[in-house]
Amino acid sequence: MPDLAATGSDIRLVRWLARPGEEVKRGQPLLEVETDKAVSTVESSIAGMLTEISISPGALVSAGQVIALFEVAAAMPAPSLELGQPNAPSPLPSAGALQDVALSAAVPAPPAPILDRSFLLSLFEHMVLIRQFEERVKFLFLEGVMPGTIHQCQGQEATAVGVCAALQEGDWITSTFRGHGHALAKGLTPQELLDELFGARTGCCRGKGGSMHVGNPDKGMLPAIAIVAGGIPLAAGMALAFRMQKTSQVVACFFGDGAVAEGAFHEGINLAALWKLPAIFVCENNLYGASTHISKVMRNTRIADRAASYGFRGETVDGNDVLAVYDAARRAAADGRAGRGPVLLELLTYRRTGHSRRDPCHYQPKEERETWLSRDPIQRFAARLQERGDVSAADLEAVNTRVQARIEEAVAKARLAPQPALSDLETDVLA
Repeated sequence: MPDLAATGSDIRLVRWLARPGEEVKRGQPLLEVETDKAVSTVESSIAGMLTEISISPGALVSAGQVIALFEVAAAMPAPSLELGQPNAPSPLPSAGALQDVALSAAVPAPPAPILDRSFLLSLFEHMVLIRQFEERVKFLFLEGVMPGTIHQCQGQEATAVGVCAALQEGDWITSTFRGHGHALAKGLTPQELLDELFGARTGCCRGKGGSMHVGNPDKGMLPAIAIVAGGIPLAAGMALAFRMQKTSQVVACFFGDGAVAEGAFHEGINLAALWKLPAIFVCENNLYGASTHISKVMRNTRIADRAASYGFRGETVDGNDVLAVYDAARRAAADGRAGRGPVLLELLTYRRTGHSRRDPCHYQPKEERETWLSRDPIQRFAARLQERGDVSAADLEAVNTRVQARIEEAVAKARLAPQPALSDLETDVLA
């Protein structure tokens, strides 16, 4: 039983969704449980035949307890992405739904520069790397071997990759508790991230940050800040330092739509606007602050409009189109380097998972979810690449295979990575 109770409280088994003797796929819904949060579905971390159920419905179980036995005939295959032609995106819900308003108001981007095949495949590989990394971490968590909690970004790969691809060496980013994708897009390796998630001293933050605080200053990523909107004033301060040092650096600050309601958002962007600082404020608008829909917390749901009230440029972009994100971020970075001040980019996207792994995500309406899943950023970009004529389905599958092997190798090493010793307690700690 994975650790699904946010406060260490009891977990009640509600019902089994499979029976002994059935073949179960990895990731298939296996049982329903009730925690202090809600009733949620637990996916199987194992592929094989369910041979025995050890716990009956209604019983209380604890994290780590054996609840079922499986017969596994072979090693579990790594998860695979469907890279073929996606279905045509379904129309956005009407009747005043947020997506209809926000996407119709999006600012049309000028034609993107001509990009070569190797750069485009690099974008694709980074997106696949983020998706496969997050999926592998999800199953490590379900297996009960991953400590702590996780906040994942499946579905938001294009925002991280598009923005970071537009940055130059020496540019920085700040991140949030949902930072795995930002880290991978900024150049951190799966190995240093997985070591960190396992709490190893070889992790990117020496095992002291965990999932919510990943980063590596040597690669231009400040360790992520879990306080909502906490990175915004820090990014403004970093941008001020760049200006005072007369460098051409910019900082990209990632945050979610929930951060817009925090005072730190207004204070940070006002300071950046006042002094025309080289900052890109990147709002990953996935429609939900935790479980609360954006329409319930703000009248004007187009977040990019906030920029005008502070005297600088804002732009709403399709955050599931990696090239649109790249082009908008490229122009925003150019503004910062030229002394024209900050830009607020609102990237419309959608997370395929709950707020955290303990969140059953029941608040996402079925129609809304299906609409956004039809706009999957990886499948859309895969289809676009294959329209070029010099990229085949085999090329994309080779990327998928290479990424899988890289992640599995990193997982095997991370499981054996050295844990911190007592003597490490006061190392790398600054006051």
